[in-house]
Amino acid sequence: MGNFDSAADVKIYDYKTRSIHEEKCCLLMFRENGKIACLGNECMQYIGRSELESEPCIPIKLGRVVDYTAAENFFKYLHRIYIKKTNGKPRLFKRSNKILLFLHEPCSEVDKKIYMDLMAFLGYANVIIITSETNLGGMSPEEAIWSSEEVHGKIDCAFEIGKKDLREYARYAEQELKKDLKRWGCEGE
Repeated sequence: MGNFDSAADVKIYDYKTRSIHEEKCCLLMFRENGKIACLGNECMQYIGRSELESEPCIPIKLGRVVDYTAAENFFKYLHRIYIKKTNGKPRLFKRSNKILLFLHEPCSEVDKKIYMDLMAFLGYANVIIITSETNLGGMSPEEAIWSSEEVHGKIDCAFEIGKKDLREYARYAEQELKKDLKRWGCEGE
């Protein structure tokens, strides 16, 4: 996996159909023109193949947006595939102008603003952000996401950004720390 250890796993919650979908937060882009070759889980079957002449792009690493344009394309794709369509048919009206983001990492004000801008691009005026620092009152993330309508009113959809296997994040964070230590001229183990 290597580079893909840092790729977030995104769960998409559709409040209208009460369904949950999962995608890997990655894109493959053609080297010659920068266009998107594939997105999400589809990328995992093409990793390491040279015939696509593509390179991986991870828009969100450790809960932070590192490539805004790629993240914009990724969320637009998820929204189009899982929220704008119900049972394969286009949905005419949004259920609400609210969206919920559940981030399993701490989030600075700058990161929150970036996520709010990305969701505004999808047409949501009200963005509710829950981070790892939010007290859930003993609920699991999934329970908190589904029950958030009791507090905030109708919500159209939710994106949960985290990692299924936290060891992948730990490996990536360790690699990044080693790079930083080398760059800073510090010797560390």
